[in-house]
Amino acid sequence: MKPTSKLLVTILLLGLLFSLFKLFNGRGGSGLGDFIDSIGYTSLILFITSFIILILNIRRIKRHIDTFIFLLLGLPMTIMAAKGYIQNTNYNRIADLTPQYPRPVSAPVFIADSLTISTQIDSLIALKNRNTGGTKIAYGSIDTILYSQSGNEIFIVYANKFEPNDLGNDLYPAYLSADKRDSVYWHLKEGPPNASTMTGSFHDLKELKKEVRKFYFNQYSFLEADSMQKNYFWKRKVH
Repeated sequence: MKPTSKLLVTILLLGLLFSLFKLFNGRGGSGLGDFIDSIGYTSLILFITSFIILILNIRRIKRHIDTFIFLLLGLPMTIMAAKGYIQNTNYNRIADLTPQYPRPVSAPVFIADSLTISTQIDSLIALKNRNTGGTKIAYGSIDTILYSQSGNEIFIVYANKFEPNDLGNDLYPAYLSADKRDSVYWHLKEGPPNASTMTGSFHDLKELKKEVRKFYFNQYSFLEADSMQKNYFWKRKVH
């Protein structure tokens, strides 16, 4: 067996052994995810090593058919790993908070909405504390109020601060949205209008805000021009 073949076989075997180790030693149910990640890294190393070997031996490439096989073996997972890296990088970039359109309501309306929404959140928290057992919510803190481009929908991000407990719970993000209102109140319901819900437990409000902004502003479009796109944030209009 050629030295290059021995090198590639060694990489493959070590990668498989390491992946199996991660599979059976993952904590909190993370074993399968760690196994897939390790296989991806192994494939990437295998692909890059094979590619370098072929480039260095381009004039004798017929003698390295086995290397070409290893290259093909590592290609699918390498593509998947590259796509995952690009998606992860895109998701974790600093969220662009530049307004995509002018706020469609006047300053007095925005202030009035802020006050009534704060009252509604307090009422919702009081209702939940009465109807559920366990740790109580101490208070809710509004983070962001977003209006749709036409002003007929609203999205509210707020944080629930739990009372001290032994579960490690502290701050949780919560969401309200509405597409109807009367002269005073928005008819709010829990959750975003047309998007996945980001959950998680945080111990720092600044970190919670950063993660929520990355999740929504880096994944979804708020522009009416993108209403037919899969990542359109607001409720889709039925024609």
